[in-house]
This record gives sequence, C-alpha cells and structure tokens, in this order.
Amino acid sequence: MISSLSRLLAPAFIGCALPLALVAADNAAAVKGFAPVSVSSANYRTTPRDELVRAVDGDRAAVNPETPGLKPLSAPIHFIFMPGEIYDADLTYEQLTEMLTPALAKKGYVNGADAQGLIREPAKVTLVLRVHYGTRTWRLPTVRATDLTWADGMVPRRKGKGLHNLGAEQTWEYRAGGNDDSLNAAAANAANTQSFGFGSGGGGGGAAAGGSAGGGGAAQGALTPGLGSNAGVGGVEYGSTRDFHLIVVDAFDYQELKKEGKSARRLWTTFVSAPKEPKQNFSDLASTLIRNATPYFGETTRGMQVYSDTRAEVKIGEMIEVKEPAKTP
Repeated sequence: MISSLSRLLAPAFIGCALPLALVAADNAAAVKGFAPVSVSSANYRTTPRDELVRAVDGDRAAVNPETPGLKPLSAPIHFIFMPGEIYDADLTYEQLTEMLTPALAKKGYVNGADAQGLIREPAKVTLVLRVHYGTRTWRLPTVRATDLTWADGMVPRRKGKGLHNLGAEQTWEYRAGGNDDSLNAAAANAANTQSFGFGSGGGGGGAAAGGSAGGGGAAQGALTPGLGSNAGVGGVEYGSTRDFHLIVVDAFDYQELKKEGKSARRLWTTFVSAPKEPKQNFSDLASTLIRNATPYFGETTRGMQVYSDTRAEVKIGEMIEVKEPAKTP
C-alpha cells in the first residue's frame, strides 16, 4: 500500500509538463450566469470534534451569507497536487490545477511546482492536495466528519460487513445519492427514531478551536445537511440525486502520507459544487466554483454555504485560455 503510494509521490518531484490556463480578472459588475453554488469545508485538525460534527452534520445551510474575508496563513505552506477521482469534464487535470494554483496562493498555499512542473525546493513541500473534479451524479454536496483516510475517496471504502456495504470496495454514502425514495425514507427514519447516525462517530477533530468561515449575516435555509432535506434554493438541487459540477480538494500532510500511505488522514477538505444546467460544460462553471471556494480553503464552514446571487454567476469575459503544454527542459 505504502510502496504504491510512494511511487505516485515520487514523480511529483521529478517534474511533468503542465499547460497554462489564464482566468480573466474578477469583475463583480459584469455577470451572467448560473446558480446556486454551494461550498462545504472542514479543517479536521484544528476544529474540536464536537464542533466539527455540529458544523458538518448539524448546522443548517446558510443561504447567501456574507462573503468571508480572506484569512491568509501566518506563513506560506508549500504543496504539490495529486489527482483524485476525475469524472466527466472538458478540462484536463493539468488545466484545472493551473486554475486552482492562484486561488490557493491567496490563502497562503504555494504550489511547490513551477510552470514546467519541476519542484525546485522539495524540502519546502509539506502538503499534498488531492483534487477530485468533474461532473457526476450526487445528492448532498457536503464534506464528511468520518472516513477521512487517503483510502476513503468521494465515497468511503468498504469496512467490515453490514447493510451499509454495497459490495466490492464501496460503502453506502447518503451524500452521494442513489435511490431517492430509499434515501428519503432512511432520513425520515433517522429523524423519528434516531436509529441512523449520519457521520456522527469516528475520528477526526483536533486540538485548538479552528478557523470558522462563513455565516455572516446569512439567512438560515431549510436544509439540514445531516437529513438531506430540500434547501428550497434553485428547486430540488439538494433534495434529490442529479448531476453536479464539483471540485473537491483534500489536504494531507506530506510526511504522514509517505509514512502511513493510504491510512494517512486528511488535514482539511473543501467541497464546492453547482447543479448542472442543460447543455452546460464543466469548464463553464470551473472558474465560478474556484472563485467561491477560495475564502474557504482550509477553513470550517457552519453548514453548507449556498450562493444563489451574483456571486454564484458566471462572469462575462471570464474566459479560460489554455496554451500548449510547456516543454520540460
């Protein structure tokens, strides 16, 4: 397990060719677009466990909250990207990570690889960011409070035996969706009898009271993430399984990942998404998703942050210019 993961990590320090993608400068006055966009984020190491569970599974969605101010790290943290699960998308992994790089830099996360994919100062790299992205069916686009190892991807890996296992390596995950009638019945049963625990156990949590992003002067929506009820924003986006454009960034400690392999635990996860509109490509929403996720990288949100106003819309002129891959010297 560890050796195979080490083989994945090693090439990152050798270098690879990355195409360049340029995103037009922000201009909030010129908008045209799609809504809603939702952001859910959790810092598993700095948020106390009880606070984490309440934020992820208990707090209601905040509808059009005030945009949180950027809180850059006290000192820059250098990272490398690694691919996670890649779904249907008209952007390559290299193109998307090139778009993510300047957004993460605003928070103090510095890409340890240069434009040619070479890591000039590998000793500075302390973080690995695993990126899942694309368009896929989903139901409730929030982070989890449990099943946080490298081996647990978008859907947790199978553990033991029981009705929650779907067979093979996959576990039943209500956030991912599926048969909505069955999921709604399970949610109703949980509300009435408390016989189901959605993400209220297991590891995670850390020491100090961690950062909290979002909230502001937000109206509290009807959505209770732990029960998967309808937010009433944009129809039934969060009450039924449908196609979502999504970007999920999982952060891992580099040294811990080398040592523990697939058992290494996440430091933080940020999940940003938007329901897919007809004839809409992933690239149409990529810049909007990243722009809305930026203040939340490495933070903990209090419930899902749902934006249905101009902040969620695609900006006129927000073009993505993709150049040819750079040649490795």
